Amino acid sequence: MSKLWRAYVAAVEAFCFAGIGAILVIGTMQVVWRYAFNSSLFWSEEAMRYLMIWVVMIGAGLSYSRGQFLGMRLAVDRLPERPRRILNLISAVLVLVFLVTILWFGTKFAWMTRFQSATALGFSMFWVHGAIIVGAGLLAIHVGLGEFFGIGREVRSEEHPMGAEEAL
Repeated sequence: MSKLWRAYVAAVEAFCFAGIGAILVIGTMQVVWRYAFNSSLFWSEEAMRYLMIWVVMIGAGLSYSRGQFLGMRLAVDRLPERPRRILNLISAVLVLVFLVTILWFGTKFAWMTRFQSATALGFSMFWVHGAIIVGAGLLAIHVGLGEFFGIGREVRSEEHPMGAEEAL
């Protein structure tokens, strides 16, 4: 794996960990304020929601490259190497067409909502809906690099075909 790819993976992981950490802190603060101070942080739910959207959209590509997406691969994995590779490439092309469609309409949608403001936080909804654009773009890059060039694909151990070693 190249240094650039490792740096990208480290940046995505750091963003996702920081985002989940911020959600945890904000959620804890909300509980403390509500029950200890009999008050409420009016912005906390909205902040947690938007952070979660960004974390999921940024982390989706990395999850794809790690083989962590749900898939129905039983029949495909039993095929000989060449037909399996052809079906994987066809699948990748279809996924890329879908992601380009999401990019197109997501960009139009985010641009249309640029003058709307988040209720509690007050910033443009373009920044919330921009997660659609960024997430679809990153996922398309992961699909393209992984399926057509073999870059970023993480090979799983045969001992743990479900990825259980990561949970231990």
